[in-house]
Amino acid sequence: MSLEDWKRNHWIKDSIPTLAEISQLFAVVDREIHDASVVGLSVDGKFMHAYDAALNLCTIALRSSGYSVVKGQGHHKKTIESLPLCLGKNFTDIADQIEIASRQRGQAMYDRTGVVEDSDAEDLLHSAVELRSALLEWLKTQHPTLLPPKLS
Repeated sequence: MSLEDWKRNHWIKDSIPTLAEISQLFAVVDREIHDASVVGLSVDGKFMHAYDAALNLCTIALRSSGYSVVKGQGHHKKTIESLPLCLGKNFTDIADQIEIASRQRGQAMYDRTGVVEDSDAEDLLHSAVELRSALLEWLKTQHPTLLPPKLS
């Protein structure tokens, strides 16, 4: 499927991105990456912050492509699933990792502690940092007017 197919299915809608919006989303990503890196943070806390960074990176990719997810049940899932449609099929594995993290996050937030291990949190944080770099490179070539000046 393509993003246009998603639009026809009413999963996403056209939405013109702005530099201010993308800059604010990157500020959130950077805060979440920083917070996930704080020494002494619980494993669950580290994982939640890393997940929030990764989800916001998926949002940046979709918003920069000119779309937003129609709000409702499953909007996080659709945002994550859109990553390979925006950046390319080589981002399928990281989207799958973030989707698995989304389910773990739900359990850790609402059901019980001990759902994630330190290695899960570290892997997700590492992936978020790598995705941030890849997303900046993608913006430079595909949407340079949306690249925040302080990050270029």
